[in-house]
Amino acid sequence: FMSRWIEKIPKAIGGGFLRGSQRAFTTFLNKLRADTFDTMIAALAKNGSKPTPAEARAIANYVNVSTGRGKIGFKSESAAAGLNTVFFAPRLVASRFNMLAGQPLYGGNARTRKLIAAEYARFLTGVAAIMGLGALAYDDDDDDKPFISFDPRSSDFGKMRFGKTYIDPLAGLAQVTTFLGREISGESVTGSGNVVPLR
Repeated sequence: FMSRWIEKIPKAIGGGFLRGSQRAFTTFLNKLRADTFDTMIAALAKNGSKPTPAEARAIANYVNVSTGRGKIGFKSESAAAGLNTVFFAPRLVASRFNMLAGQPLYGGNARTRKLIAAEYARFLTGVAAIMGLGALAYDDDDDDKPFISFDPRSSDFGKMRFGKTYIDPLAGLAQVTTFLGREISGESVTGSGNVVPLR
């Protein structure tokens, strides 16, 4: 939560735990980003040519977008902080739109685009494997509802259903796809499968 009050909570009533958990999360995510960047730079340098600054920027952009720090179109950090006060995690939401639109592939050169495209393929292969394993574990005698909905107008899009439990392997991309599907079609699909016009 964006709040300065957490910094003022005494340790005796949990303030230290809250501040520590925030630092731990930030440290973990920054290390994940740095390690991913280093791995991709090493993969790019395998043929003996040192990555250029432009290639490094393209890879850094992909790493940031894929880990929830998307581009929101503002140059100023204060503008992003202002959005945080009225909109929960604006960079995370922007990153899902960026990923879906293939924004990380726009910059760089052929080498970085090939490397980033391979990361996209690796992600989609992982999602397909998870869905395949889920389909093998699914008991189709539960009821008439499908195991996975592929209708982008439905809030169940891309989610695996086991009874009343839903698993979303798309890391936030399903919600963005549903939003765009509803906006483009002007229709929504309810949980029971009925099509409802939005306008």
